[in-house]
Amino acid sequence: MIKRIKVFQVCCMLLAAVLSLSACGREERQRGIDGCIYEAELLSGTEEWGKNFKSSGNWLYYIGNDSDLYRIPLEGDGKPEGEGTGFQKKVLDYTVDAEGCVYCYRAGINWLESGNVELAEGTLSKYREDGSEAYCLALDGRKAVYGGLYSVPGFLACGSEGQVFLLCGDSVLVVDESGNMISEVDISIHRPDSGYYGVEKLLEGEEGRVCYLSEDNGKRSLYEFADGTDRPQAISLKGLEGKDFSLGSFYGSQYGVLYSGSDGVLYRFQAQDGIWQAIMRWNDSDLPGDAQELVWVSESRLLAVFLRSDGDEYYFLGRKQVKDLPEKEELVLACADYYSSDLEDAVLRFNRENAACRINLQIYEGEEGIIRLDTELASSNPPDMLDLSNLDVAKYMEKQVLENLDSYLSESSVLKREDFLEGVLEGYTVGGRLAGIPDEFMCFVLLGRTAEVGSRAGWTVEDMVALTEAYPGRKLNGNSFYGNLDSIFGDYIMERFIDRDGGTCDFDSEEFRNFVKWLSEHCGSGVGYYDREEVEDPLVSQQSVFTFLDYLRHEARAEGTTMTGFPSADGKPLYRASSLNAVGIVSKSRYREEAWQFIEFFLSRKWEDFWDSPVYMPCRRDLLEGILEDAATPEYWIVDGEVELDQDGNPEEKWKWRFSYQNLDGDVVECIYDCADQEEIEGFLDMIGHTDFSSDNRLQSEVTGIIAEEMGSYFSGDKALEEVTKVIQNRVSTLIQE
Repeated sequence: MIKRIKVFQVCCMLLAAVLSLSACGREERQRGIDGCIYEAELLSGTEEWGKNFKSSGNWLYYIGNDSDLYRIPLEGDGKPEGEGTGFQKKVLDYTVDAEGCVYCYRAGINWLESGNVELAEGTLSKYREDGSEAYCLALDGRKAVYGGLYSVPGFLACGSEGQVFLLCGDSVLVVDESGNMISEVDISIHRPDSGYYGVEKLLEGEEGRVCYLSEDNGKRSLYEFADGTDRPQAISLKGLEGKDFSLGSFYGSQYGVLYSGSDGVLYRFQAQDGIWQAIMRWNDSDLPGDAQELVWVSESRLLAVFLRSDGDEYYFLGRKQVKDLPEKEELVLACADYYSSDLEDAVLRFNRENAACRINLQIYEGEEGIIRLDTELASSNPPDMLDLSNLDVAKYMEKQVLENLDSYLSESSVLKREDFLEGVLEGYTVGGRLAGIPDEFMCFVLLGRTAEVGSRAGWTVEDMVALTEAYPGRKLNGNSFYGNLDSIFGDYIMERFIDRDGGTCDFDSEEFRNFVKWLSEHCGSGVGYYDREEVEDPLVSQQSVFTFLDYLRHEARAEGTTMTGFPSADGKPLYRASSLNAVGIVSKSRYREEAWQFIEFFLSRKWEDFWDSPVYMPCRRDLLEGILEDAATPEYWIVDGEVELDQDGNPEEKWKWRFSYQNLDGDVVECIYDCADQEEIEGFLDMIGHTDFSSDNRLQSEVTGIIAEEMGSYFSGDKALEEVTKVIQNRVSTLIQE
């Protein structure tokens, strides 16, 4: 009887855990935080606005393009209305306190040969709300060097009791309400180390708190000037555990320091509790999470500034209850670690234009995130779509987690299979089922000198071995053994030494030992995947082809260079691709048709939309053909509406592209390109035709990881090669049999 009770208790606990996970998933995907969102309104009449916004009382302040300080009145709802009027002349930085007093920092600017900037002398002035001066503190003899001047520099921050903090090189000066300097805090140990190239600024927090943000080589640290201390104290990161602080932005705010991370959530630091709390999701407001500035106008209203190439955008955000908004079907698009700006932009546009449903982007970070994602996919309330970037596509297709998009394509009136490059679709086809359709791709190639590798693309591993024998003493490149093993020879390893159908492998063989010994002798000395050292006169160079212009640079117009590609079993040309933004539909989703509507919406973007971000190559045939047609179309110089003629009376052609790059000899080459010719177009298409678009191969990554890990004991001299290969054989055998 006791045993039965225990079994019943365990079953109840397991059921409760499953229900808890399911409820947690529903709660996380519900629009808004604490039942509220910040509804965004795009402001008009902002063409003359500038940068560095702050708010206090009835005014919104900013620095114009002429470096003058302006202000705009705020209406009863906190929204800025009308045109800005000048308040102070030639201001480097400023801040505003709760009483409406404005503090302005001015200094001499000297640009140094290093590219850094020196600020010399200067003044700190305080002005009342009516513009009259309260004090002016001269900063005689003071100089400071910074990595640069930023649109929101952060030299000033208001503290409590009328104090103002000024960042001045290795010190932060604290000035009282009467203009007397009462303290000079040493921050030298917290400043960026790399020659002042890092970003540093002061941020205002709640109740007069002041923080110092230091960023060096992507690493960010945040400190607070606590009362009664002579040095800043590190701020608690409770609530932000596991976040990558090299991404996202920090903002100062009278209601607490704000952080917008890569998860698309805005957090506020609650100093009293020492915790960061989520206050809004950008996706809920149909806005991207890359705001250049964020100003808290009032406790329920924000101003967000976004930098755009065709004109900056200013949004006024007001807090609203979700229950007061029109109801829509809510779909979840799950992403591992991050999502691209293109995908985010498509989601936001879809949400604005669709009256029936909306998409919520949800990030699953790190290994724990993938475990949580897998749990939710197995639950009764899974996400509706998966961004297949960084995911094991084969795993989810083999487990029937994803729909076969072939059937959706065949019935679609918007998209057809022939609209896309066939290799792209094949790369995302697993077991005859199409998991997703990417919208862009990039290629990876190997280059060599034509005099050494020949003029024909394509070769085998045996050809590469022969190349190293023909040029003894030279290495393939400076990449590590691990990096080369996976990126160059991964396919060779999987094809030559593994029989997946039979569940066997052949790593305890003389052939494999000869291969890894040869490879280790022709790589850099690093052990990490991304380790790299400079080696003299490398035999091959691995490069990325993001655009057609990259192809011209590497192959068609590079003197003495052959884009020979990666080694293949039959010696035919082989290049590799990485595809972006493939979205799959979860089979258990209740909104599969709505999910396909979004995929159609995303993949059917127009030529003009694609050219808003021409970073990679499109997977759609018509867009790719448009790029090549444009590249092959000559442009001519136009003067007074007429085509300029050369000395022979022929139209004078205008160059289309100009940039510099480093060739295989390490020399910087200046390139001026006119339009492409037909041979170059055909060569580019031939490269794509010999490109492997296979989605991420997790088994290959695991196998090469095992080999690299175990070979470490051989490199260190702790084990003989024969002993190492036996261990590799056992570990990989277990892996592929699982």
